[in-house]
Amino acid sequence: MLALLLSLPFATAVQDGGERADELLAKAEFALEKERYQDAVRLYQLIARKFPETEAGKLAARRTQPSCFLSSVPLVDHGPSENRVDVALMGDGYTLAHQDMFDDLADDVPPLFEKQRTFREYYSYFNFRRFNLVSKDDNVDGYGREEDTALGGRVLGTIQGHVGIDPTLVRKMLDEVQPHDGLAIVFVRAGILGTAGAGIATIGGRSAATTIHEFGHSFGRLGDEYATQTHERGTVGRAPNVSDTDVPADVPWAHWIEAKAKGVGIYEGAAGQVRDAWKPTASGCVMENGEFFCPPCREALVLRIYSFVDPIEWTNQPHYPREHPASLTIDQAFTFEVHVMKPESHALEVRWWIFPEENAPRESNGTDPRYATGPLRRGRETRGALWPIEEKPIVYTHVNRTGIHELTVKAADLAPGRYRVICRARDTTHLRGEKLPWVLRDEYDLLQSERAWWIEIPAR
Repeated sequence: MLALLLSLPFATAVQDGGERADELLAKAEFALEKERYQDAVRLYQLIARKFPETEAGKLAARRTQPSCFLSSVPLVDHGPSENRVDVALMGDGYTLAHQDMFDDLADDVPPLFEKQRTFREYYSYFNFRRFNLVSKDDNVDGYGREEDTALGGRVLGTIQGHVGIDPTLVRKMLDEVQPHDGLAIVFVRAGILGTAGAGIATIGGRSAATTIHEFGHSFGRLGDEYATQTHERGTVGRAPNVSDTDVPADVPWAHWIEAKAKGVGIYEGAAGQVRDAWKPTASGCVMENGEFFCPPCREALVLRIYSFVDPIEWTNQPHYPREHPASLTIDQAFTFEVHVMKPESHALEVRWWIFPEENAPRESNGTDPRYATGPLRRGRETRGALWPIEEKPIVYTHVNRTGIHELTVKAADLAPGRYRVICRARDTTHLRGEKLPWVLRDEYDLLQSERAWWIEIPAR
Protein backbone atom coordinates (compact mmCIF):
# COMPACT_ATOMS: atom_id res chain seq x y z
CA MET A 1 0.00 0.00 0.00
CA LEU A 2 2.76 2.43 0.94
CA ALA A 3 4.66 1.75 -2.31
CA LEU A 4 1.47 2.43 -4.28
CA LEU A 5 0.89 5.72 -2.45
CA LEU A 6 4.43 6.86 -3.15
CA SER A 7 4.03 6.10 -6.86
CA LEU A 8 0.81 8.07 -7.37
CA PRO A 9 1.03 10.55 -10.28
CA PHE A 10 1.27 14.16 -9.22
CA ALA A 11 -2.06 15.04 -10.88
CA THR A 12 -3.84 12.41 -8.79
CA ALA A 13 -2.05 13.44 -5.60
CA VAL A 14 -2.99 17.10 -5.87
CA GLN A 15 -6.61 16.46 -6.77
CA ASP A 16 -8.62 17.98 -3.97
CA GLY A 17 -5.32 18.69 -2.21
CA GLY A 18 -6.60 19.39 1.29
CA GLU A 19 -8.66 16.22 1.57
CA ARG A 20 -5.94 14.11 -0.02
CA ALA A 21 -3.31 15.55 2.33
CA ASP A 22 -5.52 14.85 5.33
CA GLU A 23 -6.09 11.30 4.13
CA LEU A 24 -2.37 10.67 3.81
CA LEU A 25 -1.76 12.35 7.16
CA ALA A 26 -4.21 9.94 8.80
CA LYS A 27 -2.31 7.03 7.24
CA ALA A 28 0.97 8.44 8.57
CA GLU A 29 -0.45 8.79 12.06
CA PHE A 30 -1.83 5.26 11.89
CA ALA A 31 1.66 4.03 10.95
CA LEU A 32 3.03 5.85 14.01
CA GLU A 33 0.43 4.19 16.24
CA LYS A 34 1.69 0.85 14.96
CA GLU A 35 5.30 2.00 15.57
CA ARG A 36 6.13 1.80 11.84
CA TYR A 37 8.29 4.90 11.99
CA GLN A 38 10.04 4.54 8.63
CA ASP A 39 6.69 4.21 6.83
CA ALA A 40 5.30 7.23 8.65
CA VAL A 41 8.25 9.43 7.74
CA ARG A 42 8.03 8.43 4.06
CA LEU A 43 4.36 9.42 4.10
CA TYR A 44 5.23 12.73 5.79
CA GLN A 45 7.83 13.37 3.09
CA LEU A 46 5.22 12.73 0.40
CA ILE A 47 2.71 15.08 2.05
CA ALA A 48 5.31 17.83 2.53
CA ARG A 49 6.42 17.56 -1.10
CA LYS A 50 3.01 17.29 -2.77
CA PHE A 51 0.89 19.53 -0.54
CA PRO A 52 3.22 22.13 0.98
CA GLU A 53 0.56 24.85 1.32
CA THR A 54 -1.91 22.74 3.28
CA GLU A 55 -1.96 22.50 7.07
CA ALA A 56 -1.12 18.81 6.74
CA GLY A 57 1.80 19.69 4.48
CA LYS A 58 3.18 22.22 6.96
CA LEU A 59 2.91 19.73 9.81
CA ALA A 60 4.58 17.05 7.67
CA ALA A 61 7.42 19.43 6.88
CA ARG A 62 8.08 19.83 10.61
CA ARG A 63 7.97 16.06 11.08
CA THR A 64 10.64 15.49 8.43
CA GLN A 65 13.34 17.84 9.70
CA PRO A 66 16.70 16.15 10.39
CA SER A 67 16.02 16.48 14.15
CA CYS A 68 12.37 16.83 15.11
CA PHE A 69 9.30 15.78 17.07
CA LEU A 70 7.74 12.73 15.48
CA SER A 71 4.91 11.53 17.70
CA SER A 72 3.63 11.10 21.23
CA VAL A 73 1.65 8.28 22.81
CA PRO A 74 0.40 7.67 26.36
CA LEU A 75 2.11 4.81 28.16
CA VAL A 76 0.26 5.07 31.48
CA ASP A 77 -3.03 6.96 31.71
CA HIS A 78 -4.42 7.07 35.23
CA GLY A 79 -6.88 9.89 34.70
CA PRO A 80 -7.47 13.38 33.36
CA SER A 81 -4.34 15.38 32.74
CA GLU A 82 -5.84 18.33 34.61
CA ASN A 83 -5.58 16.40 37.87
CA ARG A 84 -2.53 14.18 37.41
CA VAL A 85 1.24 14.62 37.36
CA ASP A 86 2.08 14.31 33.65
CA VAL A 87 5.61 13.06 32.97
CA ALA A 88 7.02 13.14 29.45
CA LEU A 89 9.66 10.59 28.44
CA MET A 90 12.03 11.79 25.72
CA GLY A 91 15.18 10.59 24.01
CA ASP A 92 18.11 12.52 22.54
CA GLY A 93 20.51 11.01 20.04
CA TYR A 94 17.99 8.44 18.86
CA THR A 95 17.89 8.45 15.06
CA LEU A 96 14.94 7.21 13.03
CA ALA A 97 16.53 3.77 13.02
CA HIS A 98 16.84 3.86 16.82
CA GLN A 99 13.16 4.52 17.64
CA ASP A 100 12.41 0.91 18.55
CA MET A 101 15.33 1.04 21.00
CA PHE A 102 13.90 4.17 22.62
CA ASP A 103 10.44 2.61 22.79
CA ASP A 104 11.81 -0.28 24.83
CA LEU A 105 13.64 2.14 27.12
CA ALA A 106 10.56 4.33 27.68
CA ASP A 107 8.38 1.29 28.38
CA ASP A 108 10.70 0.39 31.27
CA VAL A 109 10.31 3.74 33.07
CA PRO A 110 6.78 3.50 34.57
CA PRO A 111 7.62 0.15 36.25
CA LEU A 112 10.62 1.88 37.87
CA PHE A 113 8.25 4.31 39.56
CA GLU A 114 5.78 1.61 40.49
CA LYS A 115 8.59 -0.35 42.12
CA GLN A 116 9.90 2.57 44.20
CA ARG A 117 7.90 2.68 47.44
CA THR A 118 7.08 6.39 47.65
CA PHE A 119 6.01 6.64 44.02
CA ARG A 120 4.18 3.30 44.19
CA GLU A 121 1.89 4.64 46.92
CA TYR A 122 0.90 7.52 44.62
CA TYR A 123 1.40 5.78 41.28
CA SER A 124 -2.25 6.38 40.30
CA TYR A 125 -1.55 10.13 40.55
CA PHE A 126 0.86 9.95 37.59
CA ASN A 127 0.50 9.79 33.83
CA PHE A 128 3.44 8.86 31.59
CA ARG A 129 3.67 9.80 27.92
CA ARG A 130 6.32 8.75 25.42
CA PHE A 131 7.65 11.39 23.04
CA ASN A 132 9.35 9.96 19.95
CA LEU A 133 11.97 12.48 18.84
CA VAL A 134 14.21 11.95 15.83
CA SER A 135 17.84 13.06 16.02
CA LYS A 136 20.00 13.33 12.92
CA ASP A 137 23.11 12.30 14.89
CA ASP A 138 23.46 9.78 17.70
CA ASN A 139 26.24 11.41 19.73
CA VAL A 140 26.58 14.42 22.05
CA ASP A 141 28.30 17.78 21.72
CA GLY A 142 31.68 18.03 23.39
CA TYR A 143 35.34 17.19 22.94
CA GLY A 144 35.35 19.12 19.66
CA ARG A 145 32.14 17.55 18.33
CA GLU A 146 29.00 19.43 17.30
CA GLU A 147 26.13 17.04 16.76
CA ASP A 148 22.63 17.65 15.39
CA THR A 149 20.22 16.15 17.94
CA ALA A 150 16.66 16.87 18.96
CA LEU A 151 17.48 18.22 22.43
CA GLY A 152 21.06 19.44 22.09
CA GLY A 153 22.69 16.75 24.25
CA ARG A 154 26.17 17.79 25.39
CA VAL A 155 28.97 16.98 27.80
CA LEU A 156 29.07 19.36 30.76
CA GLY A 157 32.18 20.69 32.45
CA THR A 158 32.02 18.43 35.50
CA ILE A 159 34.75 16.16 36.77
CA GLN A 160 33.02 13.05 35.43
CA GLY A 161 31.55 14.70 32.31
CA HIS A 162 27.86 14.67 33.20
CA VAL A 163 25.39 14.92 30.35
CA GLY A 164 23.14 17.95 29.79
CA ILE A 165 20.53 19.13 27.29
CA ASP A 166 19.00 22.40 26.10
CA PRO A 167 15.88 22.99 28.27
CA THR A 168 14.37 25.36 25.69
CA LEU A 169 14.31 22.51 23.18
CA VAL A 170 12.67 20.23 25.74
CA ARG A 171 9.94 22.81 26.35
CA LYS A 172 9.46 23.18 22.61
CA MET A 173 8.84 19.45 22.31
CA LEU A 174 6.52 19.48 25.33
CA ASP A 175 4.45 22.20 23.66
CA GLU A 176 3.63 19.77 20.84
CA VAL A 177 1.17 18.09 23.24
CA GLN A 178 -1.16 20.20 25.39
CA PRO A 179 -1.75 20.39 28.25
CA HIS A 180 1.48 19.42 29.98
CA ASP A 181 3.12 19.99 33.35
CA GLY A 182 6.56 21.00 32.11
CA LEU A 183 8.01 17.75 33.48
CA ALA A 184 10.29 15.53 31.41
CA ILE A 185 12.74 12.69 31.80
CA VAL A 186 15.27 12.83 28.96
CA PHE A 187 17.50 9.89 28.07
CA VAL A 188 20.62 10.91 26.17
CA ARG A 189 21.82 7.88 24.27
CA ALA A 190 25.54 8.69 24.28
CA GLY A 191 25.69 10.55 27.61
CA ILE A 192 26.77 9.42 31.06
CA LEU A 193 25.48 10.08 34.59
CA GLY A 194 22.71 12.66 34.95
CA THR A 195 21.65 16.22 35.73
CA ALA A 196 18.39 17.92 36.64
CA GLY A 197 16.74 21.32 36.79
CA ALA A 198 13.62 23.27 35.79
CA GLY A 199 11.44 20.17 35.87
CA ILE A 200 13.75 18.21 33.56
CA ALA A 201 15.68 15.10 34.62
CA THR A 202 18.44 14.22 32.18
CA ILE A 203 19.81 10.68 32.18
CA GLY A 204 22.93 9.48 30.42
CA GLY A 205 22.29 6.04 28.95
CA ARG A 206 19.51 4.15 30.73
CA SER A 207 20.41 3.84 34.43
CA ALA A 208 17.39 3.01 36.60
CA ALA A 209 18.98 4.35 39.78
CA THR A 210 19.96 7.59 38.07
CA THR A 211 16.42 8.05 36.73
CA ILE A 212 14.76 8.06 40.18
CA HIS A 213 17.56 10.14 41.70
CA GLU A 214 17.44 12.85 39.04
CA PHE A 215 13.64 12.93 39.13
CA GLY A 216 13.97 13.55 42.86
CA HIS A 217 15.95 16.67 41.94
CA SER A 218 13.82 17.92 39.06
CA PHE A 219 10.39 17.16 40.50
CA GLY A 220 10.87 17.12 44.28
CA ARG A 221 13.49 19.89 44.37
CA LEU A 222 15.65 17.65 46.55
CA GLY A 223 19.37 18.06 47.10
CA ASP A 224 22.20 15.54 46.90
CA GLU A 225 22.94 13.59 50.05
CA TYR A 226 26.32 12.35 48.89
CA ALA A 227 29.60 14.06 49.76
CA THR A 228 31.61 13.17 46.65
CA GLN A 229 32.63 16.26 44.72
CA THR A 230 31.43 16.24 41.12
CA HIS A 231 31.84 19.90 40.19
CA GLU A 232 32.21 23.34 41.75
CA ARG A 233 28.89 24.17 43.41
CA GLY A 234 29.62 27.35 45.30
CA THR A 235 27.69 28.14 48.49
CA VAL A 236 25.62 25.27 49.88
CA GLY A 237 21.96 25.79 49.03
CA ARG A 238 19.15 24.67 51.29
CA ALA A 239 16.67 21.98 50.24
CA PRO A 240 14.17 19.82 52.12
CA ASN A 241 17.04 17.38 52.73
CA VAL A 242 20.14 19.63 52.68
CA SER A 243 21.16 22.26 55.20
CA ASP A 244 23.91 24.84 55.43
CA THR A 245 23.77 24.67 59.25
CA ASP A 246 23.82 21.92 61.84
CA VAL A 247 21.70 23.80 64.37
CA PRO A 248 18.81 21.38 65.08
CA ALA A 249 16.13 24.05 65.21
CA ASP A 250 17.24 25.59 61.91
CA VAL A 251 17.60 22.61 59.56
CA PRO A 252 14.71 22.22 57.06
CA TRP A 253 13.74 18.89 58.67
CA ALA A 254 13.66 20.19 62.26
CA HIS A 255 10.07 19.00 62.65
CA TRP A 256 11.18 15.43 61.92
CA ILE A 257 13.84 15.64 64.60
CA GLU A 258 11.29 17.03 67.04
CA ALA A 259 8.97 14.10 66.22
CA LYS A 260 11.84 11.71 66.98
CA ALA A 261 11.57 10.03 63.59
CA LYS A 262 13.69 6.90 63.49
CA GLY A 263 17.06 7.46 61.84
CA VAL A 264 16.55 11.19 61.28
CA GLY A 265 19.23 13.48 62.66
CA ILE A 266 21.93 15.79 61.35
CA TYR A 267 24.81 14.21 59.45
CA GLU A 268 27.66 16.06 57.82
CA GLY A 269 28.52 15.40 54.19
CA ALA A 270 26.03 16.41 51.50
CA ALA A 271 25.59 18.53 48.38
CA GLY A 272 28.80 17.13 46.93
CA GLN A 273 31.07 18.19 49.77
CA VAL A 274 32.44 16.57 52.90
CA ARG A 275 32.27 19.60 55.19
CA ASP A 276 29.76 22.36 55.96
CA ALA A 277 26.77 20.62 54.40
CA TRP A 278 24.34 18.40 56.32
CA LYS A 279 21.67 15.80 55.52
CA PRO A 280 18.92 14.14 57.60
CA THR A 281 20.00 10.47 57.48
CA ALA A 282 23.34 8.71 57.61
CA SER A 283 22.82 6.63 54.46
CA GLY A 284 20.33 4.75 52.35
CA CYS A 285 18.37 7.60 50.75
CA VAL A 286 17.80 7.64 47.00
CA MET A 287 19.36 11.10 46.98
CA GLU A 288 22.62 9.49 48.06
CA ASN A 289 22.88 6.00 46.59
CA GLY A 290 20.08 4.07 48.27
CA GLU A 291 16.71 2.64 47.26
CA PHE A 292 14.30 4.51 49.55
CA PHE A 293 13.58 8.17 50.14
CA CYS A 294 14.34 9.34 53.68
CA PRO A 295 11.37 10.83 55.63
CA PRO A 296 12.10 14.51 54.77
CA CYS A 297 12.55 13.65 51.08
CA ARG A 298 9.41 11.53 51.05
CA GLU A 299 7.44 14.35 52.67
CA ALA A 300 8.66 16.83 50.06
CA LEU A 301 7.68 14.49 47.23
CA VAL A 302 4.17 13.89 48.58
CA LEU A 303 3.59 17.63 48.99
CA ARG A 304 4.93 18.23 45.50
CA ILE A 305 2.51 15.64 44.11
CA TYR A 306 -0.37 17.41 45.84
CA SER A 307 0.71 20.74 44.41
CA PHE A 308 -0.33 19.19 41.08
CA VAL A 309 -3.19 16.94 42.17
CA ASP A 310 -6.36 17.94 44.01
CA PRO A 311 -7.41 15.26 46.53
CA ILE A 312 -10.93 15.53 45.09
CA GLU A 313 -11.26 14.74 41.41
CA TRP A 314 -12.61 17.78 39.59
CA THR A 315 -12.82 16.87 35.91
CA ASN A 316 -14.14 13.32 35.57
CA GLN A 317 -17.46 13.50 37.44
CA PRO A 318 -15.65 14.81 40.51
CA HIS A 319 -18.69 15.83 42.50
CA TYR A 320 -22.43 15.99 42.16
CA PRO A 321 -24.02 18.33 41.54
CA ARG A 322 -21.18 19.83 39.48
CA GLU A 323 -22.82 23.21 39.08
CA HIS A 324 -22.73 25.75 41.90
CA PRO A 325 -26.03 27.60 41.85
CA ALA A 326 -26.75 30.28 44.43
CA SER A 327 -28.69 27.57 46.23
CA LEU A 328 -30.18 24.17 45.55
CA THR A 329 -33.77 23.68 46.70
CA ILE A 330 -34.38 20.34 48.41
CA ASP A 331 -37.94 19.41 49.28
CA GLN A 332 -37.50 15.64 49.70
CA ALA A 333 -34.09 13.93 49.66
CA PHE A 334 -30.96 14.67 47.65
CA THR A 335 -27.65 12.80 47.43
CA PHE A 336 -24.36 14.66 47.13
CA GLU A 337 -21.39 12.76 45.77
CA VAL A 338 -17.64 13.30 45.50
CA HIS A 339 -14.91 11.19 43.91
CA VAL A 340 -11.59 11.31 45.73
CA MET A 341 -8.09 10.20 44.78
CA LYS A 342 -7.01 6.68 45.71
CA PRO A 343 -3.45 6.02 46.89
CA GLU A 344 -2.17 2.45 46.72
CA SER A 345 -2.53 1.24 50.31
CA HIS A 346 -4.44 3.85 52.28
CA ALA A 347 -7.65 5.79 51.80
CA LEU A 348 -8.34 9.50 52.08
CA GLU A 349 -10.59 10.53 54.93
CA VAL A 350 -13.80 12.26 53.91
CA ARG A 351 -15.92 14.40 56.26
CA TRP A 352 -19.32 16.06 55.76
CA TRP A 353 -21.00 18.95 57.58
CA ILE A 354 -24.31 20.78 57.28
CA PHE A 355 -24.32 24.30 58.74
CA PRO A 356 -27.21 26.74 59.06
CA GLU A 357 -26.32 29.82 57.05
CA GLU A 358 -25.53 31.95 60.09
CA ASN A 359 -23.00 29.38 61.36
CA ALA A 360 -21.35 28.48 58.07
CA PRO A 361 -17.54 28.91 57.95
CA ARG A 362 -16.10 31.55 55.66
CA GLU A 363 -15.39 30.56 52.08
CA SER A 364 -11.73 30.53 51.06
CA ASN A 365 -11.04 33.28 48.54
CA GLY A 366 -7.28 33.19 48.20
CA THR A 367 -6.77 36.63 49.71
CA ASP A 368 -5.42 35.49 53.06
CA PRO A 369 -1.86 36.93 53.03
CA ARG A 370 -0.54 33.93 54.95
CA TYR A 371 -1.19 31.78 51.90
CA ALA A 372 -0.55 34.23 49.07
CA THR A 373 2.52 32.30 47.95
CA GLY A 374 3.43 28.66 47.76
CA PRO A 375 3.80 25.72 45.40
CA LEU A 376 0.18 25.72 44.25
CA ARG A 377 -1.23 25.78 40.75
CA ARG A 378 -4.35 25.46 38.60
CA GLY A 379 -7.52 25.76 40.67
CA ARG A 380 -5.53 25.49 43.89
CA GLU A 381 -3.09 28.36 43.48
CA THR A 382 -5.58 31.02 44.54
CA ARG A 383 -7.55 29.02 47.08
CA GLY A 384 -5.41 29.52 50.13
CA ALA A 385 -5.82 27.33 53.20
CA LEU A 386 -9.27 26.13 54.16
CA TRP A 387 -10.91 27.83 57.11
CA PRO A 388 -10.74 25.60 60.18
CA ILE A 389 -13.94 23.84 61.25
CA GLU A 390 -14.11 23.02 64.94
CA GLU A 391 -17.45 21.19 64.86
CA LYS A 392 -17.48 17.43 64.48
CA PRO A 393 -18.65 16.21 61.07
CA ILE A 394 -22.06 14.59 60.76
CA VAL A 395 -20.50 11.85 58.61
CA TYR A 396 -16.88 10.72 58.76
CA THR A 397 -15.53 8.20 56.28
CA HIS A 398 -11.95 7.00 56.61
CA VAL A 399 -11.88 3.72 54.70
CA ASN A 400 -13.50 3.66 51.29
CA ARG A 401 -11.50 2.03 48.52
CA THR A 402 -14.01 2.93 45.81
CA GLY A 403 -13.10 6.59 46.10
CA ILE A 404 -16.80 7.50 45.86
CA HIS A 405 -18.38 9.19 48.88
CA GLU A 406 -22.02 10.20 49.28
CA LEU A 407 -24.18 12.18 51.65
CA THR A 408 -27.97 12.05 51.43
CA VAL A 409 -29.70 15.14 52.79
CA LYS A 410 -33.35 14.69 53.77
CA ALA A 411 -35.49 17.80 53.86
CA ALA A 412 -37.58 16.30 56.67
CA ASP A 413 -34.54 16.30 58.94
CA LEU A 414 -33.93 20.05 58.63
CA ALA A 415 -35.96 23.11 59.54
CA PRO A 416 -36.84 25.44 56.66
CA GLY A 417 -34.00 27.78 55.79
CA ARG A 418 -30.66 28.07 54.03
CA TYR A 419 -27.76 25.71 54.79
CA ARG A 420 -24.19 25.09 53.72
CA VAL A 421 -23.26 21.49 52.84
CA ILE A 422 -19.50 20.97 53.06
CA CYS A 423 -17.40 17.98 52.09
CA ARG A 424 -13.68 17.88 52.87
CA ALA A 425 -11.26 15.18 51.76
CA ARG A 426 -7.83 14.89 53.32
CA ASP A 427 -4.87 12.60 52.85
CA THR A 428 -3.63 11.79 56.34
CA THR A 429 -0.56 10.10 54.75
CA HIS A 430 -0.67 7.74 57.72
CA LEU A 431 -0.06 4.25 56.36
CA ARG A 432 -0.76 1.08 58.27
CA GLY A 433 2.24 -0.03 60.30
CA GLU A 434 3.88 3.40 60.21
CA LYS A 435 4.52 5.21 63.49
CA LEU A 436 4.38 8.64 61.86
CA PRO A 437 2.51 9.95 58.82
CA TRP A 438 4.52 10.60 55.68
CA VAL A 439 3.80 14.34 55.93
CA LEU A 440 4.25 16.11 59.25
CA ARG A 441 4.10 19.70 58.04
CA ASP A 442 1.70 20.91 55.35
CA GLU A 443 1.97 24.68 55.58
CA TYR A 444 -0.03 25.32 52.38
CA ASP A 445 -2.84 22.86 53.21
CA LEU A 446 -2.11 20.86 50.08
CA LEU A 447 -3.34 17.56 51.50
CA GLN A 448 -6.90 18.81 51.92
CA SER A 449 -9.63 19.83 49.50
CA GLU A 450 -13.25 20.95 49.77
CA ARG A 451 -16.51 20.95 47.84
CA ALA A 452 -19.46 22.94 49.22
CA TRP A 453 -23.02 23.81 48.22
CA TRP A 454 -25.75 26.11 49.46
CA ILE A 455 -29.14 24.45 49.89
CA GLU A 456 -32.62 25.78 50.58
CA ILE A 457 -35.16 23.84 52.62
CA PRO A 458 -38.59 25.31 51.74
CA ALA A 459 -41.33 25.92 54.26
CA ARG A 460 -43.66 22.98 54.66
